[in-house]
Amino acid sequence: MDNEFLKSQVLHTDHYEFTMLDALVKAGHADKKSAFEVFAREIPLGRPYGVYAGNGRLLQTLQNLKFNKEHLAYLERQKIISSPTKNWLTGFQFSGDITGYREGEIYFPLSPVITVESRLGEALILETLILSITNFDSAVASAASRIVGAAAGRYVMEAGSRRITPEAGVHAARAAYIGGVDVTSNLEAGRRWGIPTAGTASHAFTLAFESEIEAFQTQSEHLGEDSIFLVDTYDIEKGIRNAVNSTNANLRGIRIDSGDLATEAQIARNLLDDLGAHQAEIMVSGDLDEYRIADLVNAPIDAFEAGHRLVTGSGAGSAGFVYKLVAIEGSSPEKTMRIVAKTSKGKISKGGRKLAKRKRDLAGAAIEESLFVKSHKNIEVPSGNYRDLQYQLVEGGVVKEDLSLEDARTHLTKVLSEIPEEIRLCVNGDPAVPTVIYENKETDG
Repeated sequence: MDNEFLKSQVLHTDHYEFTMLDALVKAGHADKKSAFEVFAREIPLGRPYGVYAGNGRLLQTLQNLKFNKEHLAYLERQKIISSPTKNWLTGFQFSGDITGYREGEIYFPLSPVITVESRLGEALILETLILSITNFDSAVASAASRIVGAAAGRYVMEAGSRRITPEAGVHAARAAYIGGVDVTSNLEAGRRWGIPTAGTASHAFTLAFESEIEAFQTQSEHLGEDSIFLVDTYDIEKGIRNAVNSTNANLRGIRIDSGDLATEAQIARNLLDDLGAHQAEIMVSGDLDEYRIADLVNAPIDAFEAGHRLVTGSGAGSAGFVYKLVAIEGSSPEKTMRIVAKTSKGKISKGGRKLAKRKRDLAGAAIEESLFVKSHKNIEVPSGNYRDLQYQLVEGGVVKEDLSLEDARTHLTKVLSEIPEEIRLCVNGDPAVPTVIYENKETDG
């Protein structure tokens, strides 16, 4: 099996995407112009906002989205596509336009975080890839934003790689960094994305020695006195004394992974100070999420390590995005775009390609997610304090330069100021602002 077969993700998709494509090719509809939008009908768990992420991964995937002979032979051998569709896919390269929210942007129900305008067949090929990337990355980025918010300025480390599949661990680290965490434990994420990495030591390290003091002396000698010592393998108080003694009180800090973290942190702080290790910081870990961190934020804790809950979306493993056709080329001689929408009960959507802006008050607080439906080529936006939300990701099949991870982190920090701090960690409630869709020019400013 050749490397390109393994590298390209053209088959990381659903069976029906290609059976639909096959029918469209045979019917002569695969080349029709189309517009699809990615949006969430609601924010998971009744949170007030979500954090969008995934563009960087999506653009990399798109650049390598090619079919080779083995891909096509497999599809044909499984009777998923016919010979005409095989010919249609030969030499495939996405040629359309993609616009979207930038990474690190906050979004609300119905926000069109991605818009794909291309031939209908091309858009179908992208559907599952776009959804799998943006749903996962945005879920983790949203969880990270809440966890970092709960930490109230304290250091947050992402360390959840062992709770999910290896490649997902790399992607989760990237999304969590966009969401605001300071470092990741994942080395591949550091190599691939330039994310700062860090680590402490495990219980296995301590257990590998005859005694805890021997383990800590070895750590101090080979990893440095100024490292972080895991002190709860046996007795926490003895562990702290051993760490201090092994480092001449020069240790950088300790990590506590079990017990009543608030109580243990207070005891630890008092003991460290009594032993002359005033500079030693206290890190806690152990299935932490925004709720547990919020309960601990008043304890003398300097850093939090979040793993399992963070990389699984803190209770919402998917952002809930869907990918819906909103306009299709009509059969009239002018070939104008026909607005289409799903109308079934419970899953109603609004057709038409939308221009997204966020309306803010004079203080800069968000007051409305404003979506203006495109009618032919004209969109008239009323006057007012609006911020543009969409930008060009791909134009004519050519990938445009995307923002860096640091840009995304900075952007999130900036736009979070649009949401009142006191509601950011809420659940089971309404979105922070309403989403309003305008279909005509008679719009209030």
